[in-house]
Amino acid sequence: MTDNVSKIKDRLDVVEVIGSYMKLQKAGINFKGRCPFHNEKTPSFFVTPERQIWHCFGCAKGGDMFEFVKEIEGVEFPEAMKILAARAGVELEAFRPADPYVKDAKTRLFEICELSTKFFEKQFQSPTGKHALKYMLDRGLTAETIREFRLGFAPNDWESLSTYLKKCGYEESELVDSGMAIRRPAEKQREGIYDRFRSRIMFPISDISGQVVGFTGRVFEVPGAQLDQSGQGMAKYVNSPQTLIYDKSRVLYGLSKAKLDIKKADQCVLVEGNMDALMSYQAGVRNVVASSGTALTPHHLRLLQRYTKNLGFCFDTDQAGAMATKRGIGLALAQQFNIRVVEINDRECKDPADFVKKYGAIWTDVVASAKPVIDYYFDKARASYNPTSAESKKSVLAAVAPFVKRLVSSVERSHWIAQLAALLRVPESAVTADIQTVKDDLDAYTREPDSPAPPAAVPAQEEKPDMMNEAVLSVVLKNPVLLKEQAEIPYELLNIQTAAIMRKMASHDGPFDFAKFVADFSGPEAMHLEFANLRSQELWNEFTDDDLKAEFRNLVSMLRRKAINARMASLQFDVKEAEAAVDKDRITRLVTEFNNLAQQLNTINKFQNGEEKTQKTG
Repeated sequence: MTDNVSKIKDRLDVVEVIGSYMKLQKAGINFKGRCPFHNEKTPSFFVTPERQIWHCFGCAKGGDMFEFVKEIEGVEFPEAMKILAARAGVELEAFRPADPYVKDAKTRLFEICELSTKFFEKQFQSPTGKHALKYMLDRGLTAETIREFRLGFAPNDWESLSTYLKKCGYEESELVDSGMAIRRPAEKQREGIYDRFRSRIMFPISDISGQVVGFTGRVFEVPGAQLDQSGQGMAKYVNSPQTLIYDKSRVLYGLSKAKLDIKKADQCVLVEGNMDALMSYQAGVRNVVASSGTALTPHHLRLLQRYTKNLGFCFDTDQAGAMATKRGIGLALAQQFNIRVVEINDRECKDPADFVKKYGAIWTDVVASAKPVIDYYFDKARASYNPTSAESKKSVLAAVAPFVKRLVSSVERSHWIAQLAALLRVPESAVTADIQTVKDDLDAYTREPDSPAPPAAVPAQEEKPDMMNEAVLSVVLKNPVLLKEQAEIPYELLNIQTAAIMRKMASHDGPFDFAKFVADFSGPEAMHLEFANLRSQELWNEFTDDDLKAEFRNLVSMLRRKAINARMASLQFDVKEAEAAVDKDRITRLVTEFNNLAQQLNTINKFQNGEEKTQKTG
């Protein structure tokens, strides 16, 4: 594995890898840009080609190119390795399955799905396909969106795709295994296979890396066309079956396109249909995925957790859509998502696709004004509330209580109890009592049986460097002579990583060479050192040696003040304990220590204020 990492790093440059995901600008010897992992206006994300690392001074994330791909793609190390290896042209023999047949079979299925996608795309050029393409354009999709998401058309023919794939060298059994063909029943006179998708507009479904793994086919009936007698023609949508590479409970339509936008917005808009996702994406809300008409599963939600903990639900406005929304909310609440509901207030629009076709870019405002889940159900219940009906009061309570019960914050729970009490004109105590006993129709969803996720390995507890420690280290890296000149270095105030690094620097003889110095470290300690070195290049670039000395003294004072404040806060609790125990001797000792610390803090503040005045007048 280490050899594979080295090979990939030898062939790829961190600036090129990161630059393919985001815009970078040259900034001296480094590159900078706006961090893709949190919202910011001023760039605080830096990439250093010399050290082949990246670091954001805003959110403190950083690492090498593998760590970046893990973060941006929402994958673990093996998947990041695979992505970068493919880019570098490195064969990952270490990751081959024990059974080569499994690898070969999956590869063949991926190939079949890719060839099928190209076949369907080309069919838009056929006479019937042109009608289907016009239909999609009339629905509001642009030619660019159709190309980007690789939509196509399956001709009304029993064997056109199968014949094409067999000519490409694939066996009938492989076509059946891929889900693209169905084997004829044994009792039929004619043997062989036939195409699963016929006379349908085709939506390719991709896995998280963008490989096509399955399809959704929407029926498209041309006047005079004869669909089969098996009943397929009656189904509006047909999906690929479960295959070796496609599991509908683990794949969300559009996620491979939307994942970066989801991370950037820190929210995912969840819609029901493929057209809803496409029209939303086209209207500017690109952090959108679709369940493709299948029920939302815990696996779907665990997949989304890689990118955000904030969900916006916008399923169809019909009864089935309302049920699907509530079911999805129940599952999402069980996985601790923050939930908002995107509401479509237009009776002519039953879903996001209809709304975008009618109103266009206004869709972005609708999504931005999504209501927190309790607000949504409270407003909905209040709209139909009849204050003279006891049944109506019970309905309002039943609609909102399941959500109030799940609130962690006591303040927020009290707020909603007060809101309900005011609306229903009953005492808050009555509302509180009924919330505890009301039937919880979300509970069935939160306990939905699901195969347990494999237990995650518990990583070793590592002390994470804080910004103060990194700042101190960055100053001495910019001017290592400071460690020789300062009479007293407060190692006890630094964290373990920083103290160890600075002690080693202090014992170093001769000219300081960072590249040689960092080679003696590994793991988190080495990366901590790399981040501090990058900070020293960017933050202290224009500082003179005198400026750096003053900054070092200022940082040491801040560390001392932080430690004293922490101890004084602890002493206050100790004094209360001693007073409760009527321990006069202990009270005296604690108060004396507290007063001594207060004097030290006052001295530090006077020194720092005096130094600041000196710097200003100088």
